Amino acid sequence: MASAAAKQEPRERFLAEDRKSQIVQTVLHLVNERGVDAVSTQLVADTIGRSQGIVFRHFPTKEALWTSVIEWLRKRLETVWAEAREFHDSDKSLKTLERMFLGHIKLIDKYPGLAKLVMSDHLRHQYPSINESFRDLHRRYESQVIALLEEAVRCGIISSTINIPDAATLYFCTIQGLGFQFAIARLRRTQLNADAARLFELLMQAFLASGVAGTRPTSGRPQRASKAQHRH
Repeated sequence: MASAAAKQEPRERFLAEDRKSQIVQTVLHLVNERGVDAVSTQLVADTIGRSQGIVFRHFPTKEALWTSVIEWLRKRLETVWAEAREFHDSDKSLKTLERMFLGHIKLIDKYPGLAKLVMSDHLRHQYPSINESFRDLHRRYESQVIALLEEAVRCGIISSTINIPDAATLYFCTIQGLGFQFAIARLRRTQLNADAARLFELLMQAFLASGVAGTRPTSGRPQRASKAQHRH
């Protein structure tokens, strides 16, 4: 028969993970409310109603705390990517890209502090390891976007004349712009979701405009061919 200590161990581990998750989400809340520079371990402890020692028990340094926040973001984005690929569409590449885009916006909607976190030069300069974590996360994300755009080219949905790295940059700039509008310029939540759907459609029209090999309706509405297409 297992000892009482052995039975208690899984419960203790669960509570530790639960506390770590609470601290990470508290950091994101404080970033949204006060900005990255204002977040301290004492402020986090005060917000969760515990001593500063509780925070240091789970995160020995402030760098470890911020690293866990970036790791949390990575896991959330991986979930967005996985969910975007669950469906099987005839136009799999751009439909997947659309779900990734809207899923990312929903993440910003739920955790507005993410936009301020990603835009913080101070944090990246203060902790080089965090800057490298950001860079690695972006490289992974960018490779997925580029792969989907390349697939769209192979399937004849997007013309081979498109500059794929530039298209990927435009994808990220659109997300960053919406994140800025929502987290910093305080765009209304209902407006964020509506703008995201509309801007993604505009983004796809820009991709398709450079010599279309096929068409892709979005939101059930047929695309109108451009004047340039009619001339050809």
